[in-house]
Amino acid sequence: MLHAPFSFFRIREYLRHMQSRFPDIDLIGQPDFAAALRLLAPEAVAGVDVLVVYDTDYDFLARVLQAAGFSDPELEVHLLPWTAEQGGIDLAGLLRHLRVKRVILFGQELPALGLHFQVADYFAVQVGGITYLKAPSVNLIATAKANGDNGPAGALWRAIKAGFTKD
Repeated sequence: MLHAPFSFFRIREYLRHMQSRFPDIDLIGQPDFAAALRLLAPEAVAGVDVLVVYDTDYDFLARVLQAAGFSDPELEVHLLPWTAEQGGIDLAGLLRHLRVKRVILFGQELPALGLHFQVADYFAVQVGGITYLKAPSVNLIATAKANGDNGPAGALWRAIKAGFTKD
């Protein structure tokens, strides 16, 4: 039998005290990009350097991309239909895989894509050699335009012209 100066209760109290001195750490899991890769149009030609991640309303998006000089967006741009319900994406891994340098994100939550920086809608930002443009949902922009509010569509067009037209 062991004779110790501490009882079980004193040891338990000491461990609880020590545990309160350490921070709680929540690890964030990083999803992969395999599901996203399967959704990309296989027709895209080699050398495509633009990825567009959008949530809804491809028809409006196609008109915007055509106005930006992409006559056939499905061939000249990597188009990824993605919603929050589909979960997260390792966007950095996907960008490395595709060798993309410009990304437009419509209706996306940046942390769900593994992006941990803040950017205002319609303002491009360059991070790690890649230029990102974040915008609200395509459907929100299209609906506003259909209702006579050209503000969101105009802001999007100015941002597209500033760095996302076909070279």
